[in-house]
Order: sequence, then C-alpha cells, then structure tokens
Amino acid sequence: MNCLPGVTPQQGPATAPPKSFTVLVADDAQGTREALVELFGETPDINCVAAVADARAAVSACAMWHPDVALVDVRMPEGGGLEAVLGIRDVSPSTRVLAYSASSDRASVVQMLRSGAHGYVVKGTPASDLLDALRRCAVGWTALSEGLSEHLIAEVSEQGRAERMSSAAAQVRYERILGLLEPGVTTPTFQPILSLRTSNTAGYEALADFSTNPLANTEEVFREAHNVGLGVELELHCARLAVANFLPLLARTMGTYLAVNASPGLLYRPALLEVLSALPADRVVVEITEQRQFESYEHLREIVSLVHAGGMRVAVDDTGSGFAGLQRLVDVKPEIVKLDRGLISEIDTDAPRRAMVAALRHFADDMGISVVAEGVERQEQLDVLCDIGVDCGQGYLLGRPGPLPG
Repeated sequence: MNCLPGVTPQQGPATAPPKSFTVLVADDAQGTREALVELFGETPDINCVAAVADARAAVSACAMWHPDVALVDVRMPEGGGLEAVLGIRDVSPSTRVLAYSASSDRASVVQMLRSGAHGYVVKGTPASDLLDALRRCAVGWTALSEGLSEHLIAEVSEQGRAERMSSAAAQVRYERILGLLEPGVTTPTFQPILSLRTSNTAGYEALADFSTNPLANTEEVFREAHNVGLGVELELHCARLAVANFLPLLARTMGTYLAVNASPGLLYRPALLEVLSALPADRVVVEITEQRQFESYEHLREIVSLVHAGGMRVAVDDTGSGFAGLQRLVDVKPEIVKLDRGLISEIDTDAPRRAMVAALRHFADDMGISVVAEGVERQEQLDVLCDIGVDCGQGYLLGRPGPLPG
C-alpha cells in the first residue's frame, strides 16, 4: 500500500461504507496532496474529485463537486481548517469534514469539532487508519485518531452541539434568520439603474427589506444568515420574491432588466437559474458578488458560461484596482461591470479617480461592456460621470431602493 510521508501502513479493521464515495483533499503541502491522491487512486471505494491548497479553494471546490467527505488540513492559507469547515457547511451541507493535522493539542481538536468537523485525524496516522476514518465519516460516524481520548469525543460532541444549536443565543440567531424565509416577512425592494445618456431606467437591482430583523442593515443580515448556514437559502428566497414582483412590469416596459445578486454558493445551485427562467432571458442580469471566493478565474468563467448558456447577461463588481480588475474583465467577459462606490465617492475632486474611471470606460468600450457607476449621491459626481461617458449610474441621487413603479 502507498504510504503518506511519515506513515507506515498497518493492518487493521476498516468500517466499509455500503458503496464507493467521493473525497476532496485540502492541504497546502504539495507532497502530502500528491501522496493522498495516489493513495486514494489505489483504493477502489474512494474517488478523489479534487485536491486544493487552501481554505478558500476548498470551499469553492466543495461548492462545485459536493464530495461526500472533505479531508481538510487544519493549518493552511486563506483561513485554515476553521474557515474551510464553516464555508463548506454553507455551500455543501451534505459534505462531511474530516480535519487532518500534525497537531493533536486539545484546543485545535475542540475548535474544529465544535465548528462542525465530523472527525479529526493526526498526520502520521497509519494509512489504513486514515482510510477507515474516511469511511466512518462517509457513513455518518465520528472518526478520531487513536491518541484522542473517548471522553474528549463525548465532551466536544455534546458541547459543540449545544453551542451550535441548543444554546439560547444560537437558537435565537438561527430562528431569526429562518423567520425571514416565511411568506410575507421579507419585502423585495428595487433600486433603479439609470442610463446617463437618456435618463431612462435601464434596469433595477433586486434588494430586500429586512425591517423585521433587529440587525442594523442588509449586509449584516446576509452575513448572519451565512454564519448560521442559511445564507444560500435566504439569497434564493430573495431571488424568488424579486422575480415574482418583476413579472408584472414586463408588459409595461421595453428592455428594462432585473439584476439579481448571487454569491458563489448560490451560483452553484441549479435552483437559481430555474427561478430566473421565469423571466425572458434578455431581461435578466446575474450580478456576481464576492468573486474572491472562487478558487480561480477558471471556476468563475465556468459559472459565467452557465449563465450565458441560459441566454442571460452577467454583471461583476469591479473596483478598478489595477491589473486584478482588468484581468477579471478579460477572463470573465461580462456584459456589465459595476464600478465600486469607493471609486466614485470623490471622483469630482480626485484626479486619479477620474483618470481611472475614464481608462476603464475606454477599456470596457473596446470589449463591448456596459459600465455602471454605483454610489452616485451628489450632482457633482454625476456631472463628472456624464462627462467621462459612463453608460449608467445607480445611487441615492438617481433613485433609492423601493417598490417597483405601479
């Protein structure tokens, strides 16, 4: 049997799942990743679907592949195992996480298991025991290395469950977000996007009014929703409400589009495109948020291809921050790019900002991309944007979020 670095194969009983299962590997050590992939390649009941090097890539890959088990290094770039297990829980709830670390200290074990990992294996564990741990996780059991005491399993399991779901504070947070999914509780709102050439409404960005929720703003509500594992569900719920409210406007307007925000977790859900298919494809714009959560531009391009295949357009946020922003435009080829409000805020008094927006506008023109400036709140900003030739604008000066026109 192939060995991992520092691992000596040992014979031992294995808990075989009833069928083969899929595994994702996340470890920043290339040698370890390659050894694990080779090991799983020699194990008939395990199919390794991906091997990545950091927490963010692990979340993106789980959103794409939905593996049965994710073998996650506790200490790796982009937030480590803790960030990985929380993100995986959000984008792929069915994936069970097995923590994998050279460290066996109590704090690391407790933190990972309380955060939602289903097991903890110490690096250097015999390969046969690692395979057994993966199989245990695949069938829903807890798996810990031999050196980790049984009383710790009970303590972490019970306390973690209590802290996550049974404590009064956690239960309140979960139910508070769950309540927003009830009919009539969340109100869709729409902010107009105006053509700066004609002053006509080019489209509406779908937003949501969570006035029944005690959190300060919409951004905090979605952050809380993702923290309790309901982020994607809340995004999808808001998309459904937006589409249902926009449908009556179709017959009264020509060409006005609906822009729906979608995080990576939602974009990997086929249900989003199913919801949006209720509208004519040419009246839909999918606005991709949090592009940095994608493992690579390749993954982002794959999502954009799915949207384009449905005949819909794509918008991406772009801060204008040098090469990274330009590379995103070149690689993703969206129909619309939205300039961040931070770039627009002082455009009337800051020459470098004006120059950057002008350069981006020319660049976008060459690529056939429409430019939307966000955060337009003062007439001075609007005047500069019109002089530069920016296509569209959005902000309180042009229209606040509210109901669609009757």
